[in-house]
Amino acid sequence: MRSAPEPASSNSCEKQTHIDAPRKSSTEYLDGVRGLASFIVFIFHFTHMFYPSTNTGYGVSQHPSIWQLPIIRFVYSGAAMVSIFFVVSGYVLTHRYIQKMRRHEFGALYSSLTSLTFRRALRLFLPALGSCVLAFVCASIGVLAVPKKINHKPFRHGVSALFRYIDQESNPWTWDQYMEGFYNPQLWSIALEYRGSMVVFLAVLGLARSRTCVRMAVESAIITHAFLHKRWDVALFMAGMLIAEMDVFVSNSTALKSIVRRRSTKALLMTIMVAGVWLSGYPRDHGLESLGYGFLERVWPYGGYRRRFWLAIASIMIVAPMPYLPFIQTLFNTRLIKYLGKISFALYLVHGLGNRTIGLWLLNLTGSMFGKDGYWANVLIFAVSFVLYTPIIVWWSDMFWRAVDLPSANFAKWIEGKCASRAPT
Repeated sequence: MRSAPEPASSNSCEKQTHIDAPRKSSTEYLDGVRGLASFIVFIFHFTHMFYPSTNTGYGVSQHPSIWQLPIIRFVYSGAAMVSIFFVVSGYVLTHRYIQKMRRHEFGALYSSLTSLTFRRALRLFLPALGSCVLAFVCASIGVLAVPKKINHKPFRHGVSALFRYIDQESNPWTWDQYMEGFYNPQLWSIALEYRGSMVVFLAVLGLARSRTCVRMAVESAIITHAFLHKRWDVALFMAGMLIAEMDVFVSNSTALKSIVRRRSTKALLMTIMVAGVWLSGYPRDHGLESLGYGFLERVWPYGGYRRRFWLAIASIMIVAPMPYLPFIQTLFNTRLIKYLGKISFALYLVHGLGNRTIGLWLLNLTGSMFGKDGYWANVLIFAVSFVLYTPIIVWWSDMFWRAVDLPSANFAKWIEGKCASRAPT
């Protein structure tokens, strides 16, 4: 459990007239959360290539599988993991600034916020551009099969197609959630990540001098407003900020810390988290006909937005209890999970290309070896391919992290240094 400063008043509406003593705080476990989430996204996309039924829940298909059951579906709930990315990003991007607000360190907050805002676009879009160019090269040399049509529209591979894709992938000005593309379809979330980052940065700037209770009220209002207008992505970034706000608030209150340390409180938080894991398995296809999710038909909202809304709620239920469950944090601080956290962005960027090249080749190779007739033959094909392919895609991700992701971060810092205004001497 993270250490805390001298206790502050538990009345959140009191004016913060004193400067709180700084406390050591670690959100390192959230890197592990992102690492595991990225790996689950990879599992989903690779599994979906061979088992399209992963998009449906238990009881819909003629041959139901135990893997389609609620809770179990969590191990490949890729869409829910994107929601978790957004909540974690909102938390990590704002946590340090909320601490500075409590300590009234507004000068340091402004300096750090401007630096992070300046670098954010380069930090997100440069590695994404690298993965797009890599896919383009693979398609140009024949390693990646080029489709004749995408979304029932003719597609012609070439430089112009690449530029159109890059334009779509890097466009934060549209509120459309998805984009058409071939070179790296998974990157629809990058523009949403950038836009959500800018929203929470603006919220930090606008609310920095407000009282804690005012900030929480405004953050809650923005979350509600965003959900009502189907902006689940913005709602999740703001939810991450609100979770960080509550974490800092609890950590500065002796009374609240004693409450969250009680066994009954931890049991309640674990129940909320398990319920979130169950809800995260809401299927894409025939969700209301699937075992465990039919009752949601009678719960708001109605229509196609229902799935994204409940996956968003699930991600909040999973992430929000974590700051108060140190044994859960320990799981995400293990060496393997921390390593996945380091390469999580790279894994997210390259696994789609890997699936369509090495992954597909391995599925076809094992299919020719074991045959494709029968349930157990298919299980063997998938299991052997997955075991052989996983270390390969992790290795690819590691190389991309070292060759593209880390240099992009360093380049963003260098550019900022070159562009920064110097104080007069």
